Amino acid sequence: MTFGNGGVMVMRHARWLLGILLCGLGVGVVILSLGQSSADEGHEPTGRFPHSVTLGDFNGDGHLDLAIAASGERKITVVLGDGKGGSTSNHSYEVGRGPVWVTAGDVNGDGHLDVVSTSSRGASVTVYLNDGTGRFAQRQDLKAFQAPVAAVAANFDRDGLLDLAVADTLLSRVLIFRGDGKGGFRPTAQYPAGSRPHIMAEADLNADGLVDLLVTSLGSHTLTVLLGTADGTFEAHKDVKIGRFPHYMAFGDFTGNGHLDVAVVCAGEDAVFILAGDGKGNLQKVAELPTGINPHPIVSHDFDGDGYLDLVVANRSTKDLTILKGDGRGTFTRLPSVKLPDDPIVLATGDFNEDGKHDLALIFASLGAAGIYLGDGKGGFVPTAAPRS
Repeated sequence: MTFGNGGVMVMRHARWLLGILLCGLGVGVVILSLGQSSADEGHEPTGRFPHSVTLGDFNGDGHLDLAIAASGERKITVVLGDGKGGSTSNHSYEVGRGPVWVTAGDVNGDGHLDVVSTSSRGASVTVYLNDGTGRFAQRQDLKAFQAPVAAVAANFDRDGLLDLAVADTLLSRVLIFRGDGKGGFRPTAQYPAGSRPHIMAEADLNADGLVDLLVTSLGSHTLTVLLGTADGTFEAHKDVKIGRFPHYMAFGDFTGNGHLDVAVVCAGEDAVFILAGDGKGNLQKVAELPTGINPHPIVSHDFDGDGYLDLVVANRSTKDLTILKGDGRGTFTRLPSVKLPDDPIVLATGDFNEDGKHDLALIFASLGAAGIYLGDGKGGFVPTAAPRS
């Protein structure tokens, strides 16, 4: 079996009443999916309409694994990698209705990666604790939301404990939860975002060693920047107006100015916008790069080994990858597109076959499956197994 991925992540919206209730730890429901067949040969089943992915070594064997949220079902699927571009197991776990995001972090300090999933239609966030073997049993549900869509798990206040930031698309706010180091969380603050926040990511835009939050919003077509402070609070910075329907982000020094820049995919523009950072949290639009039609996820890495960061964007409507070769000065050359068997909704990058070259994990929305595309170290990618026509 092979597995794949599709970002770190996208969201649907629903109307639910706001409640503030932290549920206690419970026993999660495990749904075995080893017998489930994927739509195409060489793809790992993920559940209906997979919507988000996160990477990590969940069972401690040194190989990259995947956790995938399937928004068409009440589950997340954990696929354990074999270090050869394939998988050794595929298990699913029940979460709230409409899971649209999944991320990973050690929330209880036992050295194992746990998972956090947002469920927009269930108005909840589910935390599952890892037993160290890549299985997840203890479950906690946080209910302080209307429609949570994205989450970041990181240490915001330098106390060594993992905290949570959750973007709520109906509240148009980012909610902060302080972690207790045992897997529990309590709400501490809220910050405004743009209208209908959609994707959230962490970065250190002002190079102060603290976590900053960046949120793209579909309703206002903006990027909200929240700069972190040493006490775990955030300072609202400028909202940056970008193109229509901004989705995923990638980070790196794309312009060679020595500061962290941001690449933002805008589905309504069929383009990627490069925002140059000044090291103080300010971002300025410096380039617009055309992609295929209806782009969603994006990743950055030096895929061709020339020392400069490149970009790969997955396009849902044209069912292909746009590969943009960077020169380290903010200019990108578009390479031949890579055709895909289905509409890619999420994308991640890592060395899945451990040959020293970065590969791609793609999650396909209509197939309900994931596949690995192996990198050749020259900017090209080939699927681990050819799908049926």
